[in-house]
Amino acid sequence: MKICFVVIELDYFVSHRLDLAKNLAKLCEVHVITNTENATKEILQEITCHGILLHHLQSRKGSLNLLGYLKYLISLRRLIKSLKLEYIFYVTLEMSILGAIVNNTLEVKKSFFLITGLGPFFFSKKPKYLLYRFIKKIIFTSLRIKKNYLFIFQNNDDLRIFLKKSLSQNQNSTVIRGNGINIDKLKYCKRDSSNEIIFLFASKLIYSKGIIEFMNASKELLNEKYENIKFKIAGKYDPSNPDSISREDFKIITTNEYFEYQGFLDTENMQKCLYHSTILVLPSYGEGLPKIALEAAATGMPLILTDVRGCKDCLIEGKNGLLVSIKDPDDIKNAMKKFIVQKELINAYGRSSSKLISEQFSLEMITQQFHNLLKNKQID
Repeated sequence: MKICFVVIELDYFVSHRLDLAKNLAKLCEVHVITNTENATKEILQEITCHGILLHHLQSRKGSLNLLGYLKYLISLRRLIKSLKLEYIFYVTLEMSILGAIVNNTLEVKKSFFLITGLGPFFFSKKPKYLLYRFIKKIIFTSLRIKKNYLFIFQNNDDLRIFLKKSLSQNQNSTVIRGNGINIDKLKYCKRDSSNEIIFLFASKLIYSKGIIEFMNASKELLNEKYENIKFKIAGKYDPSNPDSISREDFKIITTNEYFEYQGFLDTENMQKCLYHSTILVLPSYGEGLPKIALEAAATGMPLILTDVRGCKDCLIEGKNGLLVSIKDPDDIKNAMKKFIVQKELINAYGRSSSKLISEQFSLEMITQQFHNLLKNKQID
C-alpha cells in the first residue's frame, strides 16, 4: 500500500505529522512530497531512517500568484503520477484545494483532505476572500464526480461548517482528533506549585492566536502585585504573514521586562520549554486542534484556552483547564489569577490533562484510526 502526505513545508510535517508517519511506515510504504531545500542533514536522516521516502517540490511564490499556483499544480500532478501513488493525504485547507484539482485529473485509489483549521480569514467578508471561497466551493463540489475522496476534520465544529456551506457531505466527511501524541516522549511531570508559576504562550506571533490578549492580561496581573509569577512567549515572528503582529508589538515582546521571549523553538527545545513551564495559555480565535495544547497537557500542564472550535475539544472545563471568552483579556487574567490564588488546582488539573491525552489522543489510537481509513474500516 503506497500512501503519501503532501505538505507545503517540511518543518510543518516534522512538527505535526512525523510521529504519525513513522507509525504508518510500519504498515505501509510512506512517501512525503514537500519543500526540502532548507532541510538539515539531521532532519532528512531522522525521516528517511524510518523508511519514509522524501520527494522535493518547490513551494509556490506569492500568496495570490496565479502563475505560481499553475506551475505548482503541474509539478505536483507530474510527481504523483510518476510515483504511482495509491492513497494521498493533502494536509491543510490550502493544500486540500490544490489537491482537489489534482485528484480530478489523476487516477488514484483515494484522496484524503486534512482540514487542520479554517484560518483567520475563512469568514472574512472582504471581496478577495469572498471570491476565494466561491472558487473553493466550485473545486470541492467538483470532487463529487469521482467520489474517491474523504474530508478529515480535527473537530466537529469545522465539520459542521463545511456541511452547512455545502463544501462537503456527510458520506465523505469524518473526524480524527489530531495526529496523535507520543505519550512515551511526553510523560507526565508534577509541577512544584510552591515555586514560581510560569504562564506560557506558545504559537505563531499572529493576532488570531490571541497573543495581544495574553500580553494585556499578563500586564494586568503584574499591576496587581502578585509575586513569583512569570510569563514566557515562544513562537515565530513572520512579518510577511498578513495576520502577523506589528513590529511595535514584537518589540514589546523582545524588550519588555514583563516577558521572556524564547524565540522559535524546534521540537526538542519546545518540549524542554513545556517541562519548565506551569500553565499553557492559548487565547486563540479558532483552531483545528491545537497540537501545542495537547502536548502541554500530556506533560501535566493545566490549560487556559478560548471557548472556540478546536480549543474546547481538548479541554474539560473545571477538570484539566479553564475556558475563557474570545478577545477578552479580563477573562484571561481572571483564569490565570485562579491558579495563582488556588495553587492546589495546578497539579489536580495537570493530572487530568495527562489522563485525557492518554485516553483520547495517544499516537497509537490515532494511527489505528488512519490505518482503518486506508483499509476502508469504520473509525472507532
